[in-house]
Amino acid sequence: MSSSAATEPKLAFTSLCIWPAYNVLPSFDPECLSVLAHFAFSRLNVPVKTLIGRLMFYKERLPLLLGDNDSIHLAAGYDTIVDHCKQSHIDIDEEYHANNADLLALTALVKSTFIPAVLDTFWLDDAYRSSIINIYAKALGGFPLAFFYGKQKTEKLKNQFHILYGEDNFEQTRKSIFDKGKKVLDHLTDVLGNKSFLFGASPTSIDALVFGYLAPLIHGPASNGALARYASNRKNLRDFVDRILTVYLGDLPRDIVTTDSTTATATSTSPNEDRLRDKVAVITVGLLTMCAYAYLSGLIRIEINEKSLLFFLSMEELVLANLDSTAFDVDNLIENIAYKSTDGNVVNENFDPNLLESKFRHAMSILQDYQVQTEQNIKKLEEVCEKERNTWADSVAQLEELYQSTYTGQQELEMRISVISTKVIQIGHQLESKSNPRQQLVDARTTAKYLERFLDANDDVSLMFQDASKLEQAAHIIHQLYNVLQELPDEPKFIDAKAKVKERHSAIEEELLLEFSRAQVRNDKKAMKKYIKLLSKFKGHNDCIQNFITDCLKGYFDNPNIDIFSSIPQLFTKVSELINELFDQPEKVTERLITTVYTEKLTPYVRNQLDAYERSSDLDKMEKYLQTLFTLNKKATKLSNELQTQKISDDPAFLHKLNQHVFKNYLKSYSKYEINCLEEKFQMHLERIESSGGQRRIKPTGLSITDLIQQRLLNTTDQADESRFSPDLAAALLNDCKTALSRITTLSEGSEASENTLKCFLRLLNTLGNQHIETELQYSLQAIPGPEPKQEPDIRFFHAILHTNNSIQLIERYFVMEIAPLLLGTQQQTLLLQAKEKTFGQLEELINIGVDKALSCIIGYVRSILNEQKRSDFKPESDLFITECSVICRRVVRSIDNQIARLEQTTDGKNLTSILNDFGLRFHRLVTDHVFKFEYNISGGLMMLQDISEYKKCSKKFRSSTVEQLFSILHALVNLLVVVPDNLRQVVTEGHLASLPRDTIESFVQLRTDYKSARLHAMITDQ
Repeated sequence: MSSSAATEPKLAFTSLCIWPAYNVLPSFDPECLSVLAHFAFSRLNVPVKTLIGRLMFYKERLPLLLGDNDSIHLAAGYDTIVDHCKQSHIDIDEEYHANNADLLALTALVKSTFIPAVLDTFWLDDAYRSSIINIYAKALGGFPLAFFYGKQKTEKLKNQFHILYGEDNFEQTRKSIFDKGKKVLDHLTDVLGNKSFLFGASPTSIDALVFGYLAPLIHGPASNGALARYASNRKNLRDFVDRILTVYLGDLPRDIVTTDSTTATATSTSPNEDRLRDKVAVITVGLLTMCAYAYLSGLIRIEINEKSLLFFLSMEELVLANLDSTAFDVDNLIENIAYKSTDGNVVNENFDPNLLESKFRHAMSILQDYQVQTEQNIKKLEEVCEKERNTWADSVAQLEELYQSTYTGQQELEMRISVISTKVIQIGHQLESKSNPRQQLVDARTTAKYLERFLDANDDVSLMFQDASKLEQAAHIIHQLYNVLQELPDEPKFIDAKAKVKERHSAIEEELLLEFSRAQVRNDKKAMKKYIKLLSKFKGHNDCIQNFITDCLKGYFDNPNIDIFSSIPQLFTKVSELINELFDQPEKVTERLITTVYTEKLTPYVRNQLDAYERSSDLDKMEKYLQTLFTLNKKATKLSNELQTQKISDDPAFLHKLNQHVFKNYLKSYSKYEINCLEEKFQMHLERIESSGGQRRIKPTGLSITDLIQQRLLNTTDQADESRFSPDLAAALLNDCKTALSRITTLSEGSEASENTLKCFLRLLNTLGNQHIETELQYSLQAIPGPEPKQEPDIRFFHAILHTNNSIQLIERYFVMEIAPLLLGTQQQTLLLQAKEKTFGQLEELINIGVDKALSCIIGYVRSILNEQKRSDFKPESDLFITECSVICRRVVRSIDNQIARLEQTTDGKNLTSILNDFGLRFHRLVTDHVFKFEYNISGGLMMLQDISEYKKCSKKFRSSTVEQLFSILHALVNLLVVVPDNLRQVVTEGHLASLPRDTIESFVQLRTDYKSARLHAMITDQ
C-alpha cells in the first residue's frame, strides 16, 4: 500500500491476511481489495500476508486483521474491519460528515443492488464460475478444498437470493439483479463525473467499497461478461479503478508481489500438469480413505508413544531439535535429556546418577559448541555487513560527488544557453529592422513599375498576370496596386488605370476562389491554407469561407432517414480539426458553420415535422403537434448543450439564440395550443365517465350550497341515483396535467412559464374539483334518505367522502411536489393557493352538509326502533327477573354497529374521529330523551338499566372519551330507578352523581312510580 508523507496512524495491527493477487490486482477477492484500498486511503501501513496455508484459506473468512503478534483475530470481513478502524479513531469519512446522509444512502444502494450483481456474475454465471473457482484453487491447493469452497460459496449465494427475492423464477430474479446493477453503474458514472472520487478530491469509504467490487469486474477473469463490459465502457469508472491501483496500491509489500509471480507461474502450468495433479490428489484421497476404513474396522492398529521418538535421536540431534523449535522450553529440554539418559526408568532401583551427570555434561558441551559456532557465524556476518556498508558508503560518496559536478555543469550550461539565446534574439531584431525597410522599398519599386504600365494608355495590360504559376505573386501585386489607386483622386489620368486594376483584381480574386475549390476537392490542405491566406486580403474571403462550408455540408444531410440531431455533432467533430488547421480565426468560421447548419438544415427539418399538425383542431393531431414540438425542442437544447462544451463561440448565448430562432414562430402560439389541448382532453375524460353508465344523467345545475341547506331543512326524502365517482379519472387528469407541465417547463420561460403553470393547475382544479367531485357529491347528497326512514339506511355518501378525500390528497400531493416549486415566490403562487383553498372549502362544506344529513337519517331510524317500546313495558304488573337487554335494544345496537363499520371502511383519521364523536353525542341525546318518555317500577327500571348498560358498551366504539363519560353518567342516573329508597340519599353523593346538579338527579328520580309514595323528593333535597 502506498505510503504518505503525512504521519501514519499507529494502531495495534500486526498483519492483514488476504487472498493472493491476480493479474494486475493485489488480490482477486473483492472484500480484500476494499480493505486494501481503505487502509491505503487511511495511510495505514499494515503488513500484508498471503502465504497463510490452504487450510486457513478454507477455514477463515478473509480479509482477516490480526493483532498482538498475530495471536489475536481482531476483525474479519470488510464491514467489521472498517468498524474496528472507526473504533480506533481512524475514520476517512470524518471530513464528509456534512454529506453523511448522501454517503450512507449511496453505500446502501451499492450494497443492496451492485454487489449482488457482481457476485451473481462471479459465482452463478456458468461461463465464469469455473474460472473464479480455479483462481481460488491456487490458494486452496486445488482439489478437494477448492471444490468444496466453490460449492459452498455458490449454494450460500443462491440461498441469500432466495431469501431476499423469493424462490419463484430464479432466472428472472438474476435478470432483475443484473438490470439493477447496470442502473447503479449509470448512477455511479453520473455521481463520479470528472472528479477523482465520488465525493470530491479526497477518498471515502464508499470509494474503497466500489473499487473493491469494480476492479475484479474490469480486470478479472469475467471481464468479458455483460456487466463487466458495461462497466468498462464507462471511461471515468475505468480511470477511477486504474488511478487507485497506480497511486494508492502501486508499491505493494514484497510478499504480495511474490505471490503474484508465484500465481502467474502457477497459472502458466499446462493442462496435462493440472490433470496429473488432480489424478494424484484423487489417488491420495482414495488411499487415505482405505486406510481410514481399515483403521476404523480394526484391521490395523496404530500406537504411537511420543516419548518413544526420543530413543531414535542422538543426544546432539535431540538438543539441536529442541533449539530449533519455535516453542523452545528449557524445562522441556532437561526433561527430554533425563528421559533419554535413563531410558525412561527414573524411579528404577538401578538408577545411576553419575550416568545422568555425564549425559547432562555431554549436552552442555553440545550447547557450548553450538554457542561458539553461533558466535562465529554472527562475527562473520557482522564482518560481511561492515564490508558491504563500507562499499556502499564509498559508492554513495562517489555518486554525491558526481551529482555535484553534474549539477554545477548544468548550471553553467543554462547560463551559457541564456546568454546565447539573448544574443540570437538581439541579432534577429537587428536583422528585422534592417530587412523590413529594404523589403518595403523593393515592394514599392515593384508596385511603381506595374503602376506605370497601368497608367500608360498605350500599354496592353490584358496579358499581365496570366501565368498561373505566379498567381500568388500576382495576387500580392494587384492587391497593393488596388490599395494605392484607391488613395488617388478620381482624375481623368487615373480613371482608366483604376478600371483596369479593378478588373484585374476581380479576375485574380475569382481565380483564387477557383483554385481554393479545386484544392478542397482534392483535399490538399497545404494549398487550401495558402489560398485562404491570399484571399484574406480580398473581399472574396467571405465567399471562400462560405464555399468551404457549402462543400462540407454537401450531401451530408441528404439522407431522409438520418438523425439530424446526432449528425450535427458528428459533422462538427469531423470539420473542426480541419477548420483549426486552415483558418487563422477558426472561431468565426465555426460560428458561421453552425449558423448555416441551424438556419439551412435544422429549421427546414423542424418546419417539415410540425407543419403537418399545427393548424389542425383534431385532439390527436394537437397532442402529436405538442409532443413533437416538445421532443424537437428538447433534442435541440441537448444539441446546443453538447456543442457548448466544444467552446464554439465566446458568446455563451450564441447557441441559445440560434435555438430560439429555429422555434420562435412555434413558441409564440404554444401556450394557446397547450391549454386548449388540455381542456379538450379533460372534457373528453368527463364525457367518458358520464357515458360509462348508459343514459347520461341530468346534472343538478343551479343547485347551490344554500339550496342544499334549505333542502335539508325541509326534510326532503326524494331519492336520487347514486354517484359515479371514478378512481381512474383523477389519475388520468393528473397524468395529462403532468405531461402538459413537463412541456410547459421546457417550452416556456420566465413569467410565461409561471402563467402557463397557473392555467394548467386551475384547469385541473376546475375539472376534477368542481365539475366532477362537487357534482358527484351533490348526487350522493340527494341519495341520502330523509330523517324518518322506514328501513335501515345504506348511506352511500360515506363512500363519496372516501373518494373525495383520495382525490384531494392526490391534488395536494401533486401541488406540493410538482407545482409549488415552479411558482415559488411568484404572484401566481398566491393566486393558485387562493383558488385551491376556495375549491377545497366548497367541497368541505358539501361534505359537512352530507354528514349532518346522514347522521340525522341514521338517528331517525334508531328513533323509529325505540318508539316500538311502550309504557307498559316498563311497568309490568308482576316482578320480573331481568338478566339481559331487551330485543329493541339489541336491534338498536346492531344498527349502530353496522353504521360504525361502514364509517370505518370509508373514512379515517380526524374525519372518522369527528364523525363518530358527533354520531355518539346524537345517539346519547336520543337515548336520554327516550328514557324520559316513560315511568318505571322496579322491574321496568331494571329492564331500562340493562338496555343502558348495553348502550354504554356500545359507546366505546365511538372512540370518544366524551361520549363514554356521558353514557357512564346516564347509566348512573338510570340506576336511580332501581335503588332502594333507604339507600338513595347515599347513592346520589357517590361517583358520577356527586358532581351533578340536584335538578338533574331529581328529574330521573321523578320517573319512578314510587316517587310520591316513598317521599323521594325529601331524600334528595335533604343534602
